[in-house]
Amino acid sequence: MECLKCHTPLPDGSKFCYACGADVTGGGTMRSDSSGTEGLMQKLQRLVEGKYKVERLLGKGGMGAVFLAHDLTLEREVAIKVLPPDISMDAQIVKRFQQEAKTAAKLDHTNIIPIYRVESDGGLNYFVMKYIAGTSLEDVLDQKQQLTIDYIQRVLWEAACALGHAHQRGVVHRDVKPANIMFDHDGRVMLTDFGISKALQAASGFTGTGMIIGTPHYMAPEQAKGGVVDGRADQYSLAVVGYRMITGELPYTGDSVHTILYKHIFEEMPRISAKRELVPEFLSLAIGRAMSKEPDQRFATMEEFATAVWPEQPVTAPKPGEKTKGRRLPPAPARTATADAPTEVTTAPTTPIPRAGMAIPAAQRERSPLGMVIGALVVVALGAGGYLALGRKPAAPPPAPQASQPPAPPPVAVVHDTVRVAATPPPAPARRQSAPPAAPAAQGFITVNSEPPGTVFIDGRDVGSVPVIEEPVSVGRHTIRVERPGFKTKTETIDVPANNPVRRRYVLDPEG
Repeated sequence: MECLKCHTPLPDGSKFCYACGADVTGGGTMRSDSSGTEGLMQKLQRLVEGKYKVERLLGKGGMGAVFLAHDLTLEREVAIKVLPPDISMDAQIVKRFQQEAKTAAKLDHTNIIPIYRVESDGGLNYFVMKYIAGTSLEDVLDQKQQLTIDYIQRVLWEAACALGHAHQRGVVHRDVKPANIMFDHDGRVMLTDFGISKALQAASGFTGTGMIIGTPHYMAPEQAKGGVVDGRADQYSLAVVGYRMITGELPYTGDSVHTILYKHIFEEMPRISAKRELVPEFLSLAIGRAMSKEPDQRFATMEEFATAVWPEQPVTAPKPGEKTKGRRLPPAPARTATADAPTEVTTAPTTPIPRAGMAIPAAQRERSPLGMVIGALVVVALGAGGYLALGRKPAAPPPAPQASQPPAPPPVAVVHDTVRVAATPPPAPARRQSAPPAAPAAQGFITVNSEPPGTVFIDGRDVGSVPVIEEPVSVGRHTIRVERPGFKTKTETIDVPANNPVRRRYVLDPEG
């Protein structure tokens, strides 16, 4: 037999390809023939009749089958993942499955594919998820082309931010691998299958140690031994993904699952420098530390790992009890962001990466009360002096102000769920005979990405590195320019409508 992905010859009875790590069982416990898939699809359609129309199979593996479906109520495409149908359907087991799956469904992060519904019905356990029509990192690696270092940094950074968000909420992925790292149409990393390993474990009736669920080539030593795992197991798996992106190879291979797991537990990681030259030392060290055999020797959090692989975009974990939901990442490398919340890719790497997401310095957010009092006294003193200088004659009434655009809104920094607005003085009392303020100007948004990553300029203004997401601009015509040393500059003039983001993706051509 041979691997369906990379066509490597394999021993009969193999479950995983020792070259690329792909599941070659045709669906684990699920039947691999077309009749079995069609029967499962028909059964699923009967269960979701009136809510979804199941259209076709998207793929299948050891964790179940995924079908493309149309949401009849909301008029959108969704993906329905059905777990292997031969798992136990005991009422308590189903309840555990629901609990684990619903915990994963509460994750709200820009780099995590959201789960819409979790169902157990008619002997099937399934998730309804957002459908991403993009490609996966596995597909990218299948092309056998060497990836650039900055591309690798960005993917690891965004994935680490998403995992950190999940870990802060007590959710461990347990099956981080290239096939579960997707890219949307903007090139943003999107992690899928969060909580499905734990839910499958619950639905299978195994909730203690001794049950191994995951992909052997990316499995942490403690997970391979059937022990209790935490977020550091995900860190190890993501580091294995990083190793493969850098070298084009898996660190551990073998002709059986037991051989691969043995190497994860006992053998040292092959040196990255022996596989690829000119890899930054900090990146090699970060991968090596994250792949330590003992969890305590790895980074304490995914945020620390993200910072280690991309020092120019440091990330900090949120403080205990701090709410986190929407945020955008830092535009400048000297600043520190918090990556627990959605990493929205903008002018820098999670969401990544991003641009408008830094907390405004305290000096800009708040004005000193003492300074405001002194300022008020100065104004009063000047007014009194002017009155005396004019011999106490009443001053002529001031002319009515001309109608003008209202002042620009104060800068806003979104940090987790807290929106901080730079303090502005209270508005002056309305004067008689003044013209009504003009309506606020309509606003548009521009999203830009490029391959390889470049620096984006909008109307000559540097807005940072790609991807840039929903950069606010005025409605009308704007010029986009993308630059990268050694590559030809891309320039385009576009018309931006109100409240309808314009998206552009460019492929930069090498010079010469």
